[in-house]
Amino acid sequence: MNKTAAYMPADLNRLERETGMLLATVESLSEDEMRAPSLCEGWTRAHVVAHMIGLAGGLGNLVTWAVTGTETPMYSCPEDRDAQIEDLAKMSAAELKQELREATAGFQALAGQLRNTKLATEEVSLPSGPFNAYAIPALWTTEVLVHHNDLDTLWKLDEGDMDALEDALELAMAKLSKRDDWPGLTVITDEGENYTIGDGATTLKGGRDAIIGWVTRGLTDGLRYEGELPERPKYA
Repeated sequence: MNKTAAYMPADLNRLERETGMLLATVESLSEDEMRAPSLCEGWTRAHVVAHMIGLAGGLGNLVTWAVTGTETPMYSCPEDRDAQIEDLAKMSAAELKQELREATAGFQALAGQLRNTKLATEEVSLPSGPFNAYAIPALWTTEVLVHHNDLDTLWKLDEGDMDALEDALELAMAKLSKRDDWPGLTVITDEGENYTIGDGATTLKGGRDAIIGWVTRGLTDGLRYEGELPERPKYA
């Protein structure tokens, strides 16, 4: 994703909007609702919230890396990240809500530094490889959109900001293009984007929200295609 400092005001505004909507949904969940299954296989809603808490800290580390030039990985190791999610998911709903409020506020404060700071480095590293530091806010907003939908409440992806959905789609397509286990796809969105993955054998059409919903979780609402959908590997 080719982002620069010029994108920061708009990207940070979208970050604030989508984060606020996520927080509102999480605040509405009762203790029993927090323990209900999410759209993430094997995870409750509490696990999803716990993941977002950890992700806020992890992406905050990347902002620190970009601003200071001191290498600061997202997580010490995948095992520690997974253990943190399991530990946090055991907390009460009230505790999880407080942790999420604090984590997101901390990340937003750090992300704001990308607006005014000449970065020590404009490239950091994700587990998948190098990443543009100016795209960190868009990455967070993408995760917020996908995992807000994972909570399986009345909120749906089509309520997301259209430009935020555009970024989310671009990041998803970039991820798929680096993998050799995904079927060939031609993706044509109602908003005008066109992507080809592999040999482009299966054509998918729909709004950005519909494409993101299928790619990330296999949802077919609003998706248009001919024949049978190909097997969809797990999106991670």
